[in-house]
Amino acid sequence: MVQHKLLRHKAAGHEGTLTDVDELLVFKPATSQELEFYRAVQERTFTVARAADGDVPLYSWMPTFLGVLDEGLREVPESACALGSSDVNLNGMMVPKGPSKSRYIVLENLLHGFQKPNIIDVKLGRILHDENASNEKISRLGQVSRTTTSGSLGFRICGMKIQSNSQTRKLEPNHFEPAGDDYVLVNKDFGYSLTEHNIKDAFNMFFNHDDLSPKRILQLKQTFLQRLQLLYNTLLEEEVRMISSSLLFIYEGDASRWDALGDQDALIRDTFLDSDEESDDEMEQDLQKTPLSSLSLIDFAHSKVVDGKGYDENVVDAVESLMGMFQELCN
Repeated sequence: MVQHKLLRHKAAGHEGTLTDVDELLVFKPATSQELEFYRAVQERTFTVARAADGDVPLYSWMPTFLGVLDEGLREVPESACALGSSDVNLNGMMVPKGPSKSRYIVLENLLHGFQKPNIIDVKLGRILHDENASNEKISRLGQVSRTTTSGSLGFRICGMKIQSNSQTRKLEPNHFEPAGDDYVLVNKDFGYSLTEHNIKDAFNMFFNHDDLSPKRILQLKQTFLQRLQLLYNTLLEEEVRMISSSLLFIYEGDASRWDALGDQDALIRDTFLDSDEESDDEMEQDLQKTPLSSLSLIDFAHSKVVDGKGYDENVVDAVESLMGMFQELCN
């Protein structure tokens, strides 16, 4: 049996997240609200027609939802989970059950196929709490928003895991830690320290890769700007609320993959389930299928569908602010 292991690359938080040995799937401890949001978006995928040709549906910006592992569930979307006395079996993969009432949501691993991923987690919105938050939490998160770029810009860098480069070597000691394999883990305190005046420098540090040419780095910035523009259009058509969700930016730091793909990068990731048919050259197929970069919405513990209430102004404003900053990065 293939065993689970801790997820190797994380930009911020998400303790307890697991993956399989092949790092194809992610097993994330999930709340009932997050599970309900994934299911609701998945159901709407098959029932809601897009209003305008060319719009990218919301699910295309999210990790593919494959099901749930927990003690009581017998059937899940897209897979079947057989429950044993101490393990859950998902397509031949053994995943230990956690404490009673624990639940794992099964998602595609957005990093699968990247050889040297560089990742940044950007939390969206000035409002960081939902209507169920305690008074203490409302006060604490309100203070976070007022004193960070969450309030001034509508977004905040939560963390990065990037390959060491000429700019990461200038980081203050309390803002990062070595993460092995020449990676550095840039922590949330770094994000808290940023202002609207220097946050652009932080994104330049994220893109400042010693093995990628200036032309490739500019291409990355331009591609992410295009994605943000497409995402903005998507969100204007979606009646959802996504409190404390994040955008996950990923790009390939292995120059040999750029060479192999001729610098060709897809704006939108292929649907994960389209790759069901496997061949003897599965690894080579993954390397060809995986884009050189991607942008995804993640973290939906406080998200919900709100039909009839219009778009999520809190998140739309954040993406619009990011678009403005990326336009400056590209210039």
